[in-house]
Amino acid sequence: MKDNLKLTNKSEELQFTDLEKQFGFMGKEPYATIRRDNFYLTASAVDKLNLTNHSHCHLSLIGDAEEAERLYIRPSNNEATSRSNFLIIKGKDNGRSGAMISGTRSVLRSIPRLKAVLELERKDRKIILQKCEKTNYYFVPLSPSFEHSLEDLANIPEHKAIYKICYNGHVQNIGETNNLARRLKEKKTEGVPIHTLYYSIMNEQSDDRRKYWETYHLEKYKKAHGAYPPYNHQAGRRKDN
Repeated sequence: MKDNLKLTNKSEELQFTDLEKQFGFMGKEPYATIRRDNFYLTASAVDKLNLTNHSHCHLSLIGDAEEAERLYIRPSNNEATSRSNFLIIKGKDNGRSGAMISGTRSVLRSIPRLKAVLELERKDRKIILQKCEKTNYYFVPLSPSFEHSLEDLANIPEHKAIYKICYNGHVQNIGETNNLARRLKEKKTEGVPIHTLYYSIMNEQSDDRRKYWETYHLEKYKKAHGAYPPYNHQAGRRKDN
């Protein structure tokens, strides 16, 4: 069959480009969807992680589970029964339509930032995997996302943290501090209405890292709502914060 089509009464020809079938989600970016009992990996993730040649994997952190910003996926062919050895389920096509890392419920329980992902809408539980240039492993980014909450404002811990203050379900202020208990007292004095405090612990992180995540969440809020929270007057750290 000819690839060119000559139009009636016209001299130009149309050139057809044939499309190919795609198995699963074969976009350029490798995605993982966080589920209650497993991680679903797109076909592109299976390809990037070379999981067609591996039967199991380890899920690993560097540092404390409370503050780690990366969950590494380390493929292996170790089939020995182990609590740290996770089975990769690929189906008859060996991962061409995607795969699952099974038995991850205990991982969710042990990592607060990962557990918080389950509370998001389904579309927001699909996360782009990133590659660590130092180790060459791909990882799930664990963004601090105010995964802890308190309504008992008489017992605020003295953590270094980023925080979000809400009143009647509406965000009033987003910030960072090297002492959460002290900062809440200051906010009360300033007249910020407070019903619920949400925060991420960042005791092991630098001041600059806390400021980075403060700015990240402020800009995310502004993009969604068109302005900063009512008790934030500019992006990032305020002079009186």
